[in-house]
Amino acid sequence: MPRGKQILRELGHAVREEAVESARASYFSVYDRGFNEAAQTCLGVLSDATEELLARMKSGNLSKQEQALYARLTELTAEMDERLRNVCQEKPTGDPLPQPSGVRPGQPPILS
Repeated sequence: MPRGKQILRELGHAVREEAVESARASYFSVYDRGFNEAAQTCLGVLSDATEELLARMKSGNLSKQEQALYARLTELTAEMDERLRNVCQEKPTGDPLPQPSGVRPGQPPILS
């Protein structure tokens, strides 16, 4: 194979590999952002419910059942926060990421 064609072929491979790596990095970035937003939403729901019960507790209008619910919500919030932090600290496995619903198998993910 002539040297010029070999150089073009190698350059094509390098460009393709860089494009794939760039797309992968973008996909992971979008995935991370979505995961973080979902995690914050979940924690926010628990925190809002806990804060509402705390406000009612301060006014003295909390039944024993609601006090137990407040305690459990506080525990769940702490547990969820710890688990989410652990997940964020784990190293990526290199396994393919789950595709969003509505994506057909073999269809490339939409990167924005």
